[in-house]
Amino acid sequence: MQERLTNQISAGLKEALQSEDVAIIIDTVHLYVASRGIKDTDSSSITTNYSGQFLCDKRKTEFLSLINTHT
Repeated sequence: MQERLTNQISAGLKEALQSEDVAIIIDTVHLYVASRGIKDTDSSSITTNYSGQFLCDKRKTEFLSLINTHT
């Protein structure tokens, strides 16, 4: 489900921005795992979607370094 949501957000941004140059990273904590499942409050799931210029390793690395310095 998270992968589908990531792809849908990417498609929506591409349409709204009229650009193929979109990078999406979604980091979620699944409440079931944290509260009922194995009670792991530190686990998360990360999904990504890169398109356009972000398929180039240089652009992807630049993007990742920018978001890592601001989190």
